[in-house]
Formats: sequence, structure tokens, C-alpha cells
Amino acid sequence: MTARDGSFFGRDGMITLVAALAVMVLTLGVAPAAATFVVVRRAWRAPVEPLAPPQRILVLGHRLQDGGPSAVFEQRLGRAALLAGQYPRAAVVLLGGRTAPGQRAEAEVGRDWLVGRGLDPARITLETQSRHTLENLSNHRALHGAGGAEALVTSRFHLHRALLMAGGFGLSPMGVAAEDRPRLEPVRLLGEGFRVQWYVTGRWMARVLGRQAWMARIS
Repeated sequence: MTARDGSFFGRDGMITLVAALAVMVLTLGVAPAAATFVVVRRAWRAPVEPLAPPQRILVLGHRLQDGGPSAVFEQRLGRAALLAGQYPRAAVVLLGGRTAPGQRAEAEVGRDWLVGRGLDPARITLETQSRHTLENLSNHRALHGAGGAEALVTSRFHLHRALLMAGGFGLSPMGVAAEDRPRLEPVRLLGEGFRVQWYVTGRWMARVLGRQAWMARIS
């Protein structure tokens, strides 16, 4: 959860973070371990093609490196380029804003990467206001609605959280892994497991406490 006042976490985000840390301690680490297991299972089973022809190919951005796409972002863009070739009628939607002052939006950099490799720019739509996955998906829904078959391209270990958040917004995209095969990265994996637990904790708190402002940000 994040604030709309310009701060990244905001008060509500910090409250849910503290709650997620408390859950981790009270469960003796079982909660994040369970979340990590689910992340791994999804990563290992993730397909590299959608189950059906998509109307849109969604690509989640990643923090830029020296103004250009990171290796992780290039993997996602590369998979999107392959899918765009397989499904010539599908639009490509790049999601990602500016995560550092004076920097271009991730979606803009991604567009240039794809166009430079032959993709027709007329097929590409940009979402440039988001700062993280939750806003990526929220802004996408605001722009395109929840209808139509969609393929969601992101990294394998990020896929479970992305699809979990998409479901919270009433979206049901087909998850597609950017990488051909999973690669074990323990630190990144544990961090992703905790982020999943944090999101689930925040969603549970919002429902139990009846916090409509929180729910509006995640659903």
C-alpha cells in the first residue's frame, strides 16, 4: 500500500508493514515461509506463452539502470516482443512511471527498446504514472477496464504477487514468465515472499477494520 500524497509508503503503508513484521514474528517465520513457497511454486510452473490468444500483452516495468532498461526489464521486453510476433493483433501495454527524479518513465524506455527491435509503435500503449506493481495494475484498470483477454508478462518470482494484486482489482490476466526457466536467487526470493505476506496482511487488515481508503487502493 502506498500514499497518494507523493510519499512512497505513506502512513497506511507503514502501518501494514509493521503489522506484516508482527505477523512474521508471531508465526516464527511461518507466514513469510508459506508465502515464499507459493512464490516458488508459481515460478516453477509459469508458462512462457499465454493459454489463449491475448487481446493485450501487459508488461510490468522495472527500475531503470543508467537511464536504460535493466537486465530484468530487458527479459520482460524480450518476452513481450516474442508474444507480439506470435499474436499480431494484440496490443502491447507497457506499465511503469518515473521512479527517480529527472528520469524517463520506464514505459517510455521500454517503448523505445521494442520499437528499436521492429515493433510497430502504433501497437504500443503507455502507462507512465505508476511507481510500483500495485499502481501499475490500478492505473491499467482505470485506462483499459477489466475486460478482454490479457497476458501479463513479468519475472518468474514476481509473477505470483503480480497476479494476486491483479485479482484484487478484478483483473484476470494470463501470467507469462519473462525468463525461459527459473533461476534460484535466495535473497530476492525471500524478499518477494515477504512482499506477498505484506500485501495479504494489508488486505486482511483493510477488510477486518473496514478501512475503505485502504481497500480503494488495492481493489
